[in-house]
Amino acid sequence: MLWKIYFWLILAIEIASMFVETVHGPLVETTDTVISIISTIGLFGYVYKKQILSQSFWKFVFIITFIEVSVYIKLDVLNDPELGVGGMIFVTAFTLIIMYPFFLGLYRYGFRKRNSV
Repeated sequence: MLWKIYFWLILAIEIASMFVETVHGPLVETTDTVISIISTIGLFGYVYKKQILSQSFWKFVFIITFIEVSVYIKLDVLNDPELGVGGMIFVTAFTLIIMYPFFLGLYRYGFRKRNSV
C-alpha cells in the first residue's frame, strides 16, 4: 500500500514540475522530463507488478536515472551560490531521501529474479 501511495505522490510531483519555470535550459529540462517519465513507468510496473518491456531495459533505465538525478542535484547545488555548504548538504540529502524508494523500486524491477513479476 505504501508503494502505491509513494508512486502517486511521485507522479503528482512530476506533473507539477512540468509547470515550473525552466532553470537549466530547454535541453536539460527536456532530457530530465523524458527520463523521469520513462523511469516513472518503470516504478508503476514495479508497484503494480506489471511486466512492461524487458528486464534489461529497466536495468539500463535504473542506471541512467541514477546518473541523471546525481547530475541534476549537482546542477541545482552549483547554480545556487547562496546555499552555502549546509544548504548544499541539505538539498542533496533531502533529494536522496525522497528518491531512495524510487531508486529501490527501479532497482528491484530491473534486477529481480526472472519470474518475480
